[in-house]
Amino acid sequence: MRSHINSLLLALSAVLMFCGSGYATDYDFSGHLQYHNDILQYSFTINGTSDVTLFTSSWDNGNFDPMMALWSSNGNRVTFQDDGRAEGTINGYSYGLWDSYLSTSLSAGRYIVTISTYYNIPNGTNLSDGFDFDSKAPILVSDWLQERNGDTNDFYEFHILGVETAQPTTTPVPEPATILLLGAGLAGLGLLRRRSMK
Repeated sequence: MRSHINSLLLALSAVLMFCGSGYATDYDFSGHLQYHNDILQYSFTINGTSDVTLFTSSWDNGNFDPMMALWSSNGNRVTFQDDGRAEGTINGYSYGLWDSYLSTSLSAGRYIVTISTYYNIPNGTNLSDGFDFDSKAPILVSDWLQERNGDTNDFYEFHILGVETAQPTTTPVPEPATILLLGAGLAGLGLLRRRSMK
């Protein structure tokens, strides 16, 4: 009887451990970069040594030329990548030669990724060192003649593949559709309140 109980407890603990662990998945982010010296920042976590892929779909879709840096949780630079020099499609998202693309094996932990415009490079080996364009007056990306490619569209897409969690740690400009949905929701709440007061 005792061996059956021990087996049952062992099976139950295995189920609980399995249910409590995160699953590696893919995350997609998009929006508009307002100024040429804005920095998009994301954080992600992995629970064990894992292959992680990070890539942008900005340049391939006729928008600004992105640059990407990967940082440890304490802000130390792991790597910096301008052009992936690869073309392809993953999960329906395409990337071009001048999009940033990085696929690497990382140890368990939390990481930070920054996306900036070309040639807004990190000033040093720590995120706190800032970026080259920090001291420049902000220029709307839609008004900016970007060096080398001249594209002025401000839309971006960024993808983090094979991680347990991922989220933006900056607030990019929301999509117009998101703003419309938010406005419609607020208007609906206003109508409901007005009706309930009658």
